[in-house]
Amino acid sequence: MLKAKNLWIIHLLGWILFMSLPLTIVSRDPSADFPFVVLQSGWFWLFFFVYATLFYGNLELLIPKLYLRQHYVAYALIFTALLLLIFFSKPFERLIFKQFRHEQQGREVRLEPPRDAFRMGRPAGPPDERIRPMPGPVRERAVDFVSLTLFIVVWVIAMAIRISREWRQSERRAILSEAEKAHAELSFFKAQINPHFLFNTLNNIYALAVTSSAHTAPSILKLSQMMRYITEEATENYVPLEDELACLENYVALQKLRLSAKTSLDFEIKGQSGGSKIAPLILMTFVENAFKYGVSNHRESVIRIAIETAGNEILFFCQNRIIERKRDEDRAGVGILNTQKRLDLLYGDAYDLDIRNDGEFFTVNLKLTGR
Repeated sequence: MLKAKNLWIIHLLGWILFMSLPLTIVSRDPSADFPFVVLQSGWFWLFFFVYATLFYGNLELLIPKLYLRQHYVAYALIFTALLLLIFFSKPFERLIFKQFRHEQQGREVRLEPPRDAFRMGRPAGPPDERIRPMPGPVRERAVDFVSLTLFIVVWVIAMAIRISREWRQSERRAILSEAEKAHAELSFFKAQINPHFLFNTLNNIYALAVTSSAHTAPSILKLSQMMRYITEEATENYVPLEDELACLENYVALQKLRLSAKTSLDFEIKGQSGGSKIAPLILMTFVENAFKYGVSNHRESVIRIAIETAGNEILFFCQNRIIERKRDEDRAGVGILNTQKRLDLLYGDAYDLDIRNDGEFFTVNLKLTGR
């Protein structure tokens, strides 16, 4: 939207242009001081006040109170009444044209040479002054087309300005509404992901404690670091990539404690974070899905996780063998669907997600542009 200062400049320039129109019409060949004479006239400023009142009355009162509230009949009746008032009152004809024609006629009368100048045998002035006739009365036109035209112009411009302003405000409100909706959806998706993630991690530590594993205390420390990250940092839309990767490493370390010899894990991080930022727990969703649905104590399985950072790009690869768990398929689908929605909300077109399921392996390739 235009700033108030720029808006006042536009209004000022518009009214200067408006005032120049009557000045041009009143005299086709004005003298050098004619504009200053007009601007010193109270009749001219009365004419200007009439049209300024029509303009701002329509802009600030009639349009918002009637037209925008769909009181079209009342608005049309007021427009018609004002048009008829301008038609019969003839403001340009009576306030400007006749007044300045009278003044010009007065000058012409004063320039008429004395009659006895010809008797004395000498001219009283230039030839055009000697033969200038006495002016006749100024006739009032039946229709004041200038006033009607200017009325239509200021009325239409006021409507265009107000409707344009309302359209911009409506557009701004729509954008804010979409942003609030997106923020609410994002908060909902996070609320679904975080408790589920913590629930699974606590189950893993519980299993360690039951077996009196020496890894219980370090695991609790890793969980504490993860919870601090989730509660303090992951509430933002974007977090430092290095913090997200540290949380991911802690999670994978906790998951490794419960893996049997049947499961092979290949986890690798390459490159430098370089100050990039990423949406929190985006990668964690796919990694958690791989450990939950790709681990078996009875079948050979493999989990491959690779993260590479190159400049401002983040490349993520995750693959796991598909272990048949039909009862959990819907829950897994919801988690991935929520992650895809978060990616849409936060990255728009700045990401590329490829998810494939060939019946044996579930593979995720994700390419992000760091923030």
